[in-house]
Amino acid sequence: MSSKDLIRGQRSKLSDLTSESRLKIGIQIQGPDAAQIACVAVLLGENQEAISPSAVVCTERPRSDCGGVSVRGGSGNEHAFDLDLDKLAPAASNVMFAVGLMGATRGSVSSARNIRQGHWAIEVGGRVVARYPFTGKDFGDDGAISLGEVYRKSNAWRLRAIGDGFVGGLPAMLSRFKVTPSQVAGPTSGTGIAAAPTGFSVPKTWSGDRAPVVPKDLTRSVGLIVARTNDGKTHTGTGFIVSPGGHFITCQHVVENVAHLAICLDGTRVLRSAEVIAQDVQADLALCWISDRNGTPDWLVMAGQEVTPSLGDDLGLLGFPLGVDLGLSVTYSQGIVNSLRKRGEVSVLQIDVGAAPGSSGGPVFRRSDGKVLGVLTSGLDVQDRGMLINFAVDLRMIWRLGWLT
Repeated sequence: MSSKDLIRGQRSKLSDLTSESRLKIGIQIQGPDAAQIACVAVLLGENQEAISPSAVVCTERPRSDCGGVSVRGGSGNEHAFDLDLDKLAPAASNVMFAVGLMGATRGSVSSARNIRQGHWAIEVGGRVVARYPFTGKDFGDDGAISLGEVYRKSNAWRLRAIGDGFVGGLPAMLSRFKVTPSQVAGPTSGTGIAAAPTGFSVPKTWSGDRAPVVPKDLTRSVGLIVARTNDGKTHTGTGFIVSPGGHFITCQHVVENVAHLAICLDGTRVLRSAEVIAQDVQADLALCWISDRNGTPDWLVMAGQEVTPSLGDDLGLLGFPLGVDLGLSVTYSQGIVNSLRKRGEVSVLQIDVGAAPGSSGGPVFRRSDGKVLGVLTSGLDVQDRGMLINFAVDLRMIWRLGWLT
């Protein structure tokens, strides 16, 4: 039987191609730097969600628990998996194969648009029985591509060429299948899916590895939060993106008792549904996630755990004071660190950066490089005494909570 070329979205019965249950899945990408290419297989259930926390097979996790999927090997621009359908876990009704292009951003040489040629292929006994070919013309500035899947329907195995690109990269794509946050790492950590021991990994570099123009290039990563509480009331706040998978940080009091949460990133008019992943009442911090699973192409970089803010540090703040009363455009203000204080066990920065209700959860960052130093939390109404006092939770508190690595 001759090889069958598939087009994007095309489906085929596996029995029309082979009677074998042991397959080789070959992936080839020509164009982007081979060292920046990561290939993964994900075992999914009927609900299109990962069947377990270890459902991702890649170089760092070369074999599924059931033994049905394993990394065959490969080098450079060629990668391969072994797929044994008879050994798949009963809960696995779908095996999806994807490629991540690390460091891909708008216009970068690593993005999918620069693929000269590539393919996803099914091989049996050294012979290709089906192949999905593609080029960069099929994609844009995508950082990951969902290539194809082998799935079970009506007790028969089938395959489909997918060909969907994801600007947010591999973590954003995996989040669509509810791969746990500890499996989703930033685009600078190898394949981007190595498990983190206590939290998920956040990028240490900016999108595209380019230093941002402050504050202009930061605004795309800041959003207006709209929260509806269990008693039916609605209020607003601010949040900022910290990962390409769509994770963002805000204040706990912004999301307290929330029944429905959404965020509208600056420059858009789209409210994207979100979920609260973790919160700490004492520190007034919350970690959330944009649950449409489309990720984001931009994020803010946080100062490291070793950084200690100093008196007089020049600061900037982005937020949405007064919520929709001022419209959907972000507001920028600036000031300095006035004091380093403690509120109970929580380290805070006393700052004279202008803010108002609705700015809570906004990023307080160094004007010199845009790296986040804190999260705006509250203020004191003492302007009638000639003072402007606001407080930001010291970013070191977030690291201590263990949410991020």
